[in-house]
Amino acid sequence: MKRIAPVFLCALAVLFPALTEAQIPNAGFETWGSGEPTGWTTNNYAGYYTPVTQTSTAHSGSSALQGAVVSAFTVPYAPFVYTGFPISQRYMTFSGWYTFDPVGGDSLYGWISMFKSHSLIGYAVFTNKIAQGVYTQFSATVSYLQGGTPDSCATWFGIAGSSGNSGRFNLGSAFTLDDLSLSGTATGVAEHVTQPLAFALFQNFPNPFNPSTLIQYQLAGAGPVRLTVFDILGREVATLVDGVQQQGTHEARFDGGGLSSGVYLYRLQTTGFVQQRKMMLEK
Repeated sequence: MKRIAPVFLCALAVLFPALTEAQIPNAGFETWGSGEPTGWTTNNYAGYYTPVTQTSTAHSGSSALQGAVVSAFTVPYAPFVYTGFPISQRYMTFSGWYTFDPVGGDSLYGWISMFKSHSLIGYAVFTNKIAQGVYTQFSATVSYLQGGTPDSCATWFGIAGSSGNSGRFNLGSAFTLDDLSLSGTATGVAEHVTQPLAFALFQNFPNPFNPSTLIQYQLAGAGPVRLTVFDILGREVATLVDGVQQQGTHEARFDGGGLSSGVYLYRLQTTGFVQQRKMMLEK
């Protein structure tokens, strides 16, 4: 029987519960409620599309998470899941078990970010484009950008479209995920941060947010980049990035202090890649 840490999803702007051991919540995806993995947020929209579901095809235990590109309003809609939680250790390794069935060059990505006082101090990226029909372990080393012990952490998983398909997803790409963990203790600061292998726009964190949130993205190559924010009617409300950037991982902070509560869209555009996600401003 897997041990599941009783941790609730949290945002960085709220107080975290006191924990004797801070680990990834519901890391084996054994606990679900109302079609959602406990302690995680998905992009399911009940009654319309559910790209994230529970599956009994598990690495261990009786349950795992399955994500699949589904049809939503006649276009492919990719899954993503994320969670945030407190930590008090400078973890070295982010690992877990997965299967992947890609279509048309889609890739699976996993991302974990370490924060201290709301500032990013370390991260690890896992990407894969190769089909894995049986559970396979991934292991990603956390690259720390500066010293200090993180006080909170966020992790995302999802499917990214291929640059050869203008970043669009392919219907039927799917993955399963199980038995996530953090381990080891890092002591140094990375001199050379490992470059990501694919273009990707990650879910903002925290989400919902008030009034600001962090948006992270990765570039597989240098080129012109435009990161913009729109309201639900498609009107542009902010331009966060507009210029040439190098290959690597980047971030931008969006401040919605002058805007009304509601759903907003943010869009990343670069050469051969376009991706858009939703976020919620709650005042």
